[in-house]
Amino acid sequence: RKGDFMAYLVPDRIFTVNGVTVKEFFLTKHNPNGIALPQKRSLPLSGATVHNTDKIKVSAQTTMAEQYVRSTYNGNMNDVRVHFYVDEVEAWQALPLDWQSWHAGQKGKADANGSHIGNQATISIEVIGNSAKAEDNAARLIAWLMQTYKVGTDKLFTHNYWCNVRNGKKGTVDELNKLPDGYKGCPVYIRPHWDEFKAKVSGYLSEQEEKNVLYRVQVGAFRSKENAELYLARVKKEF
Repeated sequence: RKGDFMAYLVPDRIFTVNGVTVKEFFLTKHNPNGIALPQKRSLPLSGATVHNTDKIKVSAQTTMAEQYVRSTYNGNMNDVRVHFYVDEVEAWQALPLDWQSWHAGQKGKADANGSHIGNQATISIEVIGNSAKAEDNAARLIAWLMQTYKVGTDKLFTHNYWCNVRNGKKGTVDELNKLPDGYKGCPVYIRPHWDEFKAKVSGYLSEQEEKNVLYRVQVGAFRSKENAELYLARVKKEF
């Protein structure tokens, strides 16, 4: 390793969320090649957008998620910049969560219908390949994100959704998530069973919420601090 140049990326931080190992390597911090980057998010978070990208062959020393981030780092991903790549093994985070990302564009179309929200206000997740394990890792990661940001699965979008919005289509979130867009149909592997994937996210979200429930026992409430202290002394003594 010399400076920021290396065969494989070395994460700045490794942490686990909901059973998924996440390796943090922010392109906002590591950018020796001067690739173009988005800006900090200026709009309130609107949810998460799910994509599929193709499975690739990688060395046994690394993972597909690492290689996709490394390809972005090296300037080989054109103008795609996403928050997370998720594979069968782990997730790599390439952008801070308070930054925009570039993932929901459709060349040659205007943003007049609101499709810019996809890039500017959603967290982007690329699920690599057609793997049940990669999908499960993504569902766990998304549930953690939604629990963290206090949003529900009604704020879970497909890339397909933003293409339909851009094209002026009308309907509910789920209708536009699944409606063919005449473009990419992304996430191509997940969208055919979108309801099942969404239910899996919802299940993991419920588990996350249950883990964060606090049970409190209150034995008194007083306007007088003196009375409160007297009662506290009694509770300590008797119980």
